[in-house]
Amino acid sequence: MTTETTQPTTTSIKLYKLFGWLSVIAFLGTLSLWLQYRHDNLQLREDLANRLNQADRLVKQNQGEYSSVQETLKESNHRISNLESQLADSQSQQIVLQSMYQELARNRDDWVLAEVEQLVDVANQQLQLTGNVQSALSALQSADMRLQKLNRPSLLFLHKAITEDIDRLRAVPFVDITGISNRIDEIAQNIDIIPLASDTRPPKKSAVSQSDKSNTLSKVGRELLNELSQSIQIKRIDTPELPLLSPEQSFFLRENLRLRLVSARLGALSHNNITYEADLNTAQEWIKRYFDLQSPAVKNDLHIIEQLRHAPVNMSVQDISATLNAVRRARSQKEGNHR
Repeated sequence: MTTETTQPTTTSIKLYKLFGWLSVIAFLGTLSLWLQYRHDNLQLREDLANRLNQADRLVKQNQGEYSSVQETLKESNHRISNLESQLADSQSQQIVLQSMYQELARNRDDWVLAEVEQLVDVANQQLQLTGNVQSALSALQSADMRLQKLNRPSLLFLHKAITEDIDRLRAVPFVDITGISNRIDEIAQNIDIIPLASDTRPPKKSAVSQSDKSNTLSKVGRELLNELSQSIQIKRIDTPELPLLSPEQSFFLRENLRLRLVSARLGALSHNNITYEADLNTAQEWIKRYFDLQSPAVKNDLHIIEQLRHAPVNMSVQDISATLNAVRRARSQKEGNHR
């Protein structure tokens, strides 16, 4: 009986101890969980406070940026308004410029045609009055360049006519009228300095030799003889028909020779080969008859005249009046279309 009673009591004590230890363990676990929860809660609060502070700073920063964006937006709106007003002004100006350009384009054709007409007229005058093919060719080439820049299909007939005239003038033989005129002027300028045949002097006698200088009497005799020879001169004229020319006659001879050369120059400029050759032949004959043929200047002038005599100056007169009439017809048609 006593033994049976003791056993349940011991069992109960063990159960109570076990329950007590379980309670302690549960309390410690609960305490640990509470401490962990409190620590996590504090950490969460700190994180939340930091994030709130960050968000606050971001909000303040965004507010500043928003203010600057608003100011920028206001400034952009103001600029857009100014640009819209400028665009409206430019559009109105563009409309005015377009109307002016259309008017200018219409007038440009008239100006180019007027320039072409003037250049073709100049070329025609050069051919008809002076026969200057090179100047006429330059004028026609300038007119053709202006037509090419205009680039109007309706003016192709005019371009074709000018091109044909240019090819025809290029085929004309070149006559250097300017060079011929300059060489004739060169001879005319030398007329006053070339010597006449009647003005030639016999060569001076050689000076006294060194051996004669010792003899005073011989020296005086030679000087006296030299003075007498200079006072009295005897000339031999191989052409009996050549008279001695007085200063007045010499002056008129030189002037008449100069006039002949001027007439030959005018004949070259007018492409009159008959007058040109006749005047050069007369000038050559007078120089050979009245001037000293031993003088280098006279020989040079005769050589130049001989070269010029064989240089033809006549040429067929070219006519481009048809092209000029075509330009005038194109201008009249253009003016009629404008009206």
